[in-house]
This record gives sequence, C-alpha cells and structure tokens, in this order.
Amino acid sequence: MTVNLWGDHRDLICLNCARRIVSPRRVSSKYGPIKEYLWRRGKFTRIVTLKFSRLEGIINNNLPFAALRDENWWNNSESTPQGNAWISAGWKVQNVDLKERTITFKKTAKELEARAPRKRRRKTQKPFTPVPVKPRRIKTPSKTRIAKVMARAKNIQRRRAAMQYKGKLKPKSAYEKKLYKLDVKPKAQD
Repeated sequence: MTVNLWGDHRDLICLNCARRIVSPRRVSSKYGPIKEYLWRRGKFTRIVTLKFSRLEGIINNNLPFAALRDENWWNNSESTPQGNAWISAGWKVQNVDLKERTITFKKTAKELEARAPRKRRRKTQKPFTPVPVKPRRIKTPSKTRIAKVMARAKNIQRRRAAMQYKGKLKPKSAYEKKLYKLDVKPKAQD
C-alpha cells in the first residue's frame, strides 16, 4: 500500500518509507546496544561477566574474529568503537578469558564517585515533645435535628401500633374479607 504525503501523484511512497521519514531511527554504532546494556546494569551492580554469545545477542550481530582470538581487541581505548561504547557507559574491561569465551566488565571509579550518595549532615537532636492534642468537644445537636429525630421515632411507633393484629396471627386479605365477612353476625332464623 502506498501513501501520498505531498499531494503529487508522481511521488508515491510506501508506508515503511513514510514511517522512516516521520520518525527516523537513532543512528548508533554497532556497539551502541552494549553501551545501553551496561548503563542499565550499572544501576544494580558493579561487575558484569558476559559470555561472547550473550554479547553477540545484545548487539544483534556477530563479534569479529579478532575479538574471539586476540585479547588486545578488548582494550580500554576510546579510539575504537567498541572501547568507546563501554567507556562512555562508565565501564572498563577487567578480564577477558578466550578459552571460556567470557568477558568481565567493571564499573570505573569516576562513575562510582558520581553516583555515590551524599552524606547528610547530622542535625542536632532536640528533645522529643509530643504534639498538643485538643480535647474532644462534644457537639450538641440543633433543635431542628432533634425535631426530625423525634418525628421519625413517632412514625416508627405509629407503624408498630398499626401492625398489631387483633385476635389472629395473620391479617386477612381483602379478598377473604369480601367473601366471608365474618365481622357481620348472621341473622337469626325464625
């Protein structure tokens, strides 16, 4: 599918190309992901040991043959792109083991000093004084509120009085009252 961004019919471009124009990717070196990985790990630890295979997974590319055969490739020099990546993140290579295929990075002292927490000044301790507590004041209800409560109480009493049944446990329904009319005494027959 193509999208026309500029209104001309002759300059049609695909959606992926348009996405790259609107939001281009950050240009970083091949070893930029190592820098980001070490920077994130620096918040939690001071020494990181990685296998070469893990490092290849981080950069999403294979390491060059020189890295697998020569320890000098791992030197702490800012002139090389790989050295610049871990030095700019605040790390340096501490140990390279070509037989085990591992590398150990250590955080630099400069980075540790920058992230060291500041020492707080000790404040002179004052004697403990409790917070003054106000005595609880009992509020008296207003006359309006008292009148409403009294009216509710009278209504409840009226309902209870109306619910009292005379003689029977259960009041008769209106239908039963119409049918039988038990309140009317039968007339005596002569």
